[in-house]
Amino acid sequence: MALQDGRTVWYIDLVPKVSAEHMAATRRRVLDGARRAFAAYGYEGATVKLLEQETGLSRGAIFHHFPDKDALFLALASEDAEEVATLVDEAGLVEVMRRLRDKDAGWLGVQLEVTRRLRTDADFAALWQQHLRGIERATQARLARQRDAGVVRRDLPVETLAAFLALVYDGLVAQLATGMPVAHLDGVLDLVEQAVRDTPKDDNEEHS
Repeated sequence: MALQDGRTVWYIDLVPKVSAEHMAATRRRVLDGARRAFAAYGYEGATVKLLEQETGLSRGAIFHHFPDKDALFLALASEDAEEVATLVDEAGLVEVMRRLRDKDAGWLGVQLEVTRRLRTDADFAALWQQHLRGIERATQARLARQRDAGVVRRDLPVETLAAFLALVYDGLVAQLATGMPVAHLDGVLDLVEQAVRDTPKDDNEEHS
């Protein structure tokens, strides 16, 4: 607004508004580039300059979407944890393990960084517990449904079975993230699945 010859003159804001779609696309670009940077250089090594190189965006554009590097890393790790929890609820943790072989180095690298920070960063570890509990709840809920359907063994609590599956999952992620090959993966996961399934007793065993 301005005064001209005693009259009030209104100026129209000519700055173009950024669409929600453009904002979402830029945020996705930041996340994807940051994933590559964290995977290649680790959390500490992924400097702002490297983040700019990997995303192709300025630091202003990057930190417009995330207040700092820690928030950016947490957003990536949280996104992955939510994806795992959703798939666990739909198909089970063993199926999540089967699909790990299709994950790229960026995804696996973030998981490796999560593991490292859980050991070295108490604040991060405390914050991360809510995501771990989400995956744990999804695993236990699916096991309980399958047990009610007669698919999962009844001689052990679902909490024990869920803990067993989580330990196998964590070991497999660590193996893949460090670049180590996993021999006979299908057979190993078949064995894991058989370990939690209900095995019908034969007639001789029932009457012994």
